[in-house]
Amino acid sequence: MKHHYWAFGLTVVAVFLSVAADAQAQARYTAKQTGDIVQLRDSRTDTTVSVMTTVSNAYEMVVKGQNVLRMPFATVDDFRARPGLNGIPLLAPFANRLDEQAFYANGKKYNFDMELGNVRGAIPIHGFLSNTKDWKLVEAKADGKSAWVTSRLDFYRNPQWMKQFPFAHTLEMTYRLADGVLEVKTVIENLSVEPMPVAIGFHPYFQLTDSTREDWVLSIGAKAHWLLADNKIPTGETEPADKFFPDRKAVPLKDFDLD
Repeated sequence: MKHHYWAFGLTVVAVFLSVAADAQAQARYTAKQTGDIVQLRDSRTDTTVSVMTTVSNAYEMVVKGQNVLRMPFATVDDFRARPGLNGIPLLAPFANRLDEQAFYANGKKYNFDMELGNVRGAIPIHGFLSNTKDWKLVEAKADGKSAWVTSRLDFYRNPQWMKQFPFAHTLEMTYRLADGVLEVKTVIENLSVEPMPVAIGFHPYFQLTDSTREDWVLSIGAKAHWLLADNKIPTGETEPADKFFPDRKAVPLKDFDLD
């Protein structure tokens, strides 16, 4: 009987230690929701990411007390009232510059309706979704490996958007914090009867908190350099990136004006 009792006792202790270790691992990551704000926290790396779910924008990333994302607003309420190109905005349904007030897809030309006002300028740029407040929270969770928040946008529900970009689709964005690294994952579901052109991008507004621009050295993964005209529209010509950067693994930021 003593033998069986002792074996049972070992099992109880093992289970207890396993549960305690799992709870300790999960406590490293948290996802806290307060209204339309979700804060992702990695306590081990002292990193907190704040995401406004209604615009699906991570407007703050504090690492060891320093916010590495530029926040031009005095308060979060100011940002909520005028969201746009700050934090890590999504550029969609097109990113960068177009050489006319139209785009081409599947052998057709789609002209923008400039009277709607959501597409502006002779050279349209950055799409028209960066200031929308129509994202819906899907989930905000954490486990022993990461903390994340997912939001969804039903593009096809907005007639003014569909007038400019007549391809019914949905977008889901997930901000995931793991090991002090923030990953942004975007899933697009095409609900149209035709193939949908995809040319989205992101425009993170990083700021230097502990050094100057002259101190930074970049590693550039791109192998091709797209040549631009004077108006910064790609000409269609490319050259090896090594011709533009003498050493892609050590690019002094002070020597280049990158766009």
